[in-house]
Amino acid sequence: MPGLSKLLTRSFTYGILLLVAATSAWADSWADKIKWQGDFRYRHELIDEEDKEQRNRHRIRARIGMFAEVADDVKFGFQLTSGSSDPVSNNQTLGDGFSTKSLGIDFAFFQWQPTAVEGLKVLGGKFQNPWYKPGKSELIWDSDWNPEGLFTSYKTPQFGSVEIFLDGGMLWVEEREADDDALLVGGQGGLTLNLMDEKAHVTIGGSYYSYLNTKGCQPFVDTEDGLGNSLGMALTFEGPPFYYYLNSYDLVEVFLEVGAKVQQLPVTIMVDYVTNTGADEDKAGYLVGLRFGKAKGWGTFSGRYIYREVQKDAVLGAYTDSDFIGGGTDGKGHEIGIDVGLSKNITSSATFFANQIGIENGKDFNRLQVDVQFKF
Repeated sequence: MPGLSKLLTRSFTYGILLLVAATSAWADSWADKIKWQGDFRYRHELIDEEDKEQRNRHRIRARIGMFAEVADDVKFGFQLTSGSSDPVSNNQTLGDGFSTKSLGIDFAFFQWQPTAVEGLKVLGGKFQNPWYKPGKSELIWDSDWNPEGLFTSYKTPQFGSVEIFLDGGMLWVEEREADDDALLVGGQGGLTLNLMDEKAHVTIGGSYYSYLNTKGCQPFVDTEDGLGNSLGMALTFEGPPFYYYLNSYDLVEVFLEVGAKVQQLPVTIMVDYVTNTGADEDKAGYLVGLRFGKAKGWGTFSGRYIYREVQKDAVLGAYTDSDFIGGGTDGKGHEIGIDVGLSKNITSSATFFANQIGIENGKDFNRLQVDVQFKF
């Protein structure tokens, strides 16, 4: 029956074409819901610390991530990065016998923004730091620190020229098999006043962060190094000494950010202050700074000047800025930086730290970083 054969062949061919068309349409729809991002940074770093040999390091950082739209109000984010178990650095130092460099999960989280409640956002998993930081202040948190747990934020609709934001989080610092888990719980609130047809703004606010089950426990990240924080030591019969935090860390923060355009040049002034109510002394820190410009595209530039002073137990040393004084607390000093756009996606930067490790009778610490960063 040649007619039947031709009919079946034609039907099969049409079916294949319809399947290909449907698959293609589905693939296009799927691709539209996924966005990729990544960057690579090459850094030369010179460290000159008093009473130590000068150190030169070449370092790299590579990251690649994706964001997927799961539903109209749900997104998923995932990123891989170079680095190690250090929670405040994704850098890998070159020169270790050409060894293979480590790769890990930088973040993996869901984000829910219910359409029924405008301005509400819920995060869960390991995510980019969601706390508001005035002028990108690293007084409390390093820029590479990505917390883990649950977080919610709410930003009100603009009332005239005023916006109000409220944040809260329960973050898991350390899961312990034989003891209570170490948690970080916190809340934050503030308001932004938009001025001059939203060409200028003033943001003021405050935060409270409490590390639960921390006093008397071993230091986070490195059990033998408090990174500036006050530690006690207990001798053991079977092994090395046991080091532990002498204080609780219950941080109260107040901050101010003022931003405006001056002759089309964006300028930001920030003031950040923190005190640890869980300590009796050496418990305060502050940061003041200025940022200007925006390095995006050939010939554009940005710059910054920052001064800060962080006493021993003002913040948790494991999570504060890892570049200032070499990381941790109990130091003061200056940071000066400039960024220059070489093209739309390539930027060169230079940052100089002139610091003192130890606020009282400290030693000099100077650090110069020269970077080239590629974004894609």
